[in-house]
Amino acid sequence: MKKTILSILLAGTACSSFAQTRADYDATVARFQNFYNHDQTDSIYTMMSARAHAMLTLDRARAAFRQIHQYGELKSYEFTKTEHGLYYYKSVFESTVLTFLVGLDTNKKMETFRLLPYAPDTTASNYNITTDKGGRLYGTLTLPVPPTNKKVPVVLIIAGSGPTDRDGNSVLGIKSNTYKMIADSLQNAGIACVRYDKRGVGASVAALDNESGLRFEDMVSDAEAFIKKMKADGHFSDVYILGHSEGSLIGMIATAHEHVAGYISVSGIAERADKIMELQIKAQSEEVAATATVLLDSVRNGYTVKNVPETLSALLHETVQPYLRSWMKYIPSDEIKKVKEPLLILHGTTDIQVAVSQAELLKRAAPHAQLTIINGMNHALKEAPADKEKNKAAYMDPTLPLSVGLMGAIVAFVNGVK
Repeated sequence: MKKTILSILLAGTACSSFAQTRADYDATVARFQNFYNHDQTDSIYTMMSARAHAMLTLDRARAAFRQIHQYGELKSYEFTKTEHGLYYYKSVFESTVLTFLVGLDTNKKMETFRLLPYAPDTTASNYNITTDKGGRLYGTLTLPVPPTNKKVPVVLIIAGSGPTDRDGNSVLGIKSNTYKMIADSLQNAGIACVRYDKRGVGASVAALDNESGLRFEDMVSDAEAFIKKMKADGHFSDVYILGHSEGSLIGMIATAHEHVAGYISVSGIAERADKIMELQIKAQSEEVAATATVLLDSVRNGYTVKNVPETLSALLHETVQPYLRSWMKYIPSDEIKKVKEPLLILHGTTDIQVAVSQAELLKRAAPHAQLTIINGMNHALKEAPADKEKNKAAYMDPTLPLSVGLMGAIVAFVNGVK
């Protein structure tokens, strides 16, 4: 009986084209939950597109939902992933758990609607470490699909600056899913991936009990701990590091210490961190940049700056100054010279945070590196124009695919390094 119920809905709609944002999908599922729990099948039917109506009549929908109601009320739902234009939600009913798949057309109508038995993703698992200070860092290991008994290469993703989590998202409003997309693409290419929440971020929030005590070297130490664990793991043939943005420098130093199979720098800087900050601020305001230059210089030289102007408080808050000072000690173009392993430097032409010239400087410092410039890729590694507002919008769209050429370059590098 249960299989028949699910099959009726599975055959009722089919995929054509999809659009809209995660918020639109969440709102659709919320409306569905409300109508379903109040036995309002006709209202659910109005949520479906004209194409869906052509394939599933109202009478058939009523009959199907009468059977589905045997599962009881829809208690809760949780977004799990997006794949091939469909959004997946783990849906907890009173007597069972199902996967709710939905696809919206350009009018925000349900073009595809399916209820299937829920099956946890067995290709993804927890991959955690304990830091040198006793904190716990939480990560995710993604294994290739289909599974294999052979050893496979693995890529460790080191996230960029700020509260960026293992998926590439941030409480500051960034919702790109960039790192999760990279992991999924690697998975489909037969390559494993590990990504993790940094100290104080996401599930690892408790690993940072005092922001003023954090140092850049802690980030390097954490990356090295993951590398050691991966190198000792019998599932992997080779370990590769991918450092994005600030993670580029962290990855360089960790690679030089731990000697992995290869290193990938993505959107990394070549000059000292404070120099890049000054350039980024100058692009917004010449006046603020003049003040920032003085304050950053003071921090770098060991002074604690108090009474930071409001325009710079997020960047130069007193509790983050020790971390910034420790970061400024390193010049990436010097550190990359210490990496003797195969190197891939990736950068996008529409990166409005870090100029392409930074990648060129890294290449100059490490002549053995392969430099690949990806046309139209921004700092979030998505396809985006140079226009600032449209470029920033790509940071907020988890449905926007990775920039064309990014994964091809990464996979070719991993598969080509022997």
